Amino acid sequence: MKLLEAVVVLGVIVFLAAMLLPAHRGRSKTPVVLCMSHLKHTGYAFLMYEEDNRGTFPMEMPVAQGSNKDRLDNEETFRQFQKIQKYLSDPGLLLCPVDKSRLAATNYASLNDWNISYFLNLNASTNHQAQTILAGDRYLLANGEPVRPGMFTVTANVVLSWSPNYHNNKGLLAFADDHVEISTSNRLQSTISSQPLGTNRFSIP
Repeated sequence: MKLLEAVVVLGVIVFLAAMLLPAHRGRSKTPVVLCMSHLKHTGYAFLMYEEDNRGTFPMEMPVAQGSNKDRLDNEETFRQFQKIQKYLSDPGLLLCPVDKSRLAATNYASLNDWNISYFLNLNASTNHQAQTILAGDRYLLANGEPVRPGMFTVTANVVLSWSPNYHNNKGLLAFADDHVEISTSNRLQSTISSQPLGTNRFSIP
């Protein structure tokens, strides 16, 4: 190959690389998209559990039937998630990519609340699934103050919002029909109020 031809070929290769690399970078997933994917996989695991257990979620079944209803007040959110390990093989999906203060679990045997980014609504049921919150980002504020880990009951005098330190003042909610939404603080409050539930008890990891 002559020198001129080699230069032309090299120029074409450089041009094609310049065209393709930005497109490749544009296809990389943002943290919020990854978090939505993690939460959707988690929600789907709960739905598969529900289908295999007569239409009930693990937090609705008594311990005598192999689940956690009698353990709801022990402030250990991870025990609820351990019950879905058959349907969610990777416990690392329980961690949001922007939750840098926590570490992804490598197995369910060692799973604890510090491996989880998502709260669980202990009152979620299969009635009116599209309107019922199942889980969501743990970055909640109650009347402007961070919600502490443990059991949190939503009451009429509590205004919930999202922490500004994650997802640009927004948060993610997974519903009992397996759809996931990005929610603003204003929408969070109205979504909770419009649920067909008399009580909302959130287990915060």
